[in-house]
Amino acid sequence: MKTVLSALFVLILLLTSCGGVKKTAVPEDAQPALVPAVPAPSVETMTVDSIPEVEEKLVTLNEIPPDPSRYFVIIGSFRNPENAARYQEIILEDGFESTLLKNEEGLIRVSVMATNDISEARAEIRRIRSAFPKYFDTWLLIQKR
Repeated sequence: MKTVLSALFVLILLLTSCGGVKKTAVPEDAQPALVPAVPAPSVETMTVDSIPEVEEKLVTLNEIPPDPSRYFVIIGSFRNPENAARYQEIILEDGFESTLLKNEEGLIRVSVMATNDISEARAEIRRIRSAFPKYFDTWLLIQKR
């Protein structure tokens, strides 16, 4: 008797759960247009002239004192020194000779140019951004004295 009642209960449950669902297609003109919530930034929308400048004090890295130059073109920044060294190998394939710099907070900067002429540094940043769009976020570091 328990088996019959259990089977009957399961049968009633199945019949009531899937019997009343009727699906209809939504007309195509009633569907909302897909619009991204935030437009993705693209390299084309960034201006070459907007060069971020950061002023910070550099400290000794691997017992090597910081370069005495005032301006540095920074192509990468890392907390982990091994990641910075790997990045140096990657950018070397694009022809960039680089040096590593360390700031007071311990960040390792990958520099592709050191100079005392700010115009020369800005020109190099513009050249890199134009010739290598993947390095669009290259920026200028100004060493605090």
